[in-house]
Amino acid sequence: MFYFAYGSNMSHKQMKERCPTAWFLRRAYLKNYKFVYDGWSTSRKSSVANIVLPDGNQVWGGLFEINEDNLSALDCYEGYPKSYNRAELDVKDDKGTTYKAIVYFRTGKDLRKPSEEYRKIILQGAQDCGLPKEYIQSYL
Repeated sequence: MFYFAYGSNMSHKQMKERCPTAWFLRRAYLKNYKFVYDGWSTSRKSSVANIVLPDGNQVWGGLFEINEDNLSALDCYEGYPKSYNRAELDVKDDKGTTYKAIVYFRTGKDLRKPSEEYRKIILQGAQDCGLPKEYIQSYL
């Protein structure tokens, strides 16, 4: 199965710690969503990444191949179903190939600035996944 990471799980180091058998495939994007930092994580002591639904935007991230053990681990780390929901959504790669991928998201909350430490993890993940520089500068 496929998993689309758009926040701290884009970090290959973090994913290797959380899901040792997960395999990074390529960068991909999710249409009609927008990346935001919102809400508050008590464990991170920061607002955290989320996606919300305004038309016309897209979210870039990393596409990983995962197994059931990885999914269980991600459910735990993402606080599914209490903190985040998950769904299979269509994501596309640069060639236009569509993948049905697990994506975690939650109801949007007040926008807030993330901690510098959390933001650095996301920026490293964006580099690990080869996200477009314009996207990184504009949203992350």
